[in-house]
Amino acid sequence: MKIGIISDTHNNIDLTRRALAMFAELGVDFVVHAGDITSPRMLKLFREFESIFVLGNGDIDVEDLNREAAALGFGCIEESCTFELQGKKFIVFHGDKVPAFRQAVASGEYNYIIKGHTHFFENYVSNNTRVINPGSLYSTDECSVAILDIDTDRVEKIRVEEE
Repeated sequence: MKIGIISDTHNNIDLTRRALAMFAELGVDFVVHAGDITSPRMLKLFREFESIFVLGNGDIDVEDLNREAAALGFGCIEESCTFELQGKKFIVFHGDKVPAFRQAVASGEYNYIIKGHTHFFENYVSNNTRVINPGSLYSTDECSVAILDIDTDRVEKIRVEEE
């Protein structure tokens, strides 16, 4: 199963569309957005995928985001989300709350921690947990997203270029 990981889209509709088209071409089954969606209109772009979203520090219109997410069938968007896929445990949060991140790593409870916030790609293992930050589609030298293949535990960084 392939999971598309995206974060810090900050209303960049063009690059988000491009990233989601790449996910579709590469056989992504599920999408995780690690926060800083920024605007409810961004959620419509994700309609083609089963998706999970968390709030980032730039997501100030929480009620509007949740109203749109509910209308699109995505469910509630909160500060963090835990879920399980194919027997693997995940936690997703934006990453701006460092104590929560440290606690998740120290717990050893998760196979994967997905976060954003820094706008830099990360892929490493700590305490038997793979930590993934896909990078950003906004305010960075290199726009990127990531694809996690949970069958092989392989993470691929995908550069997203402006036309």
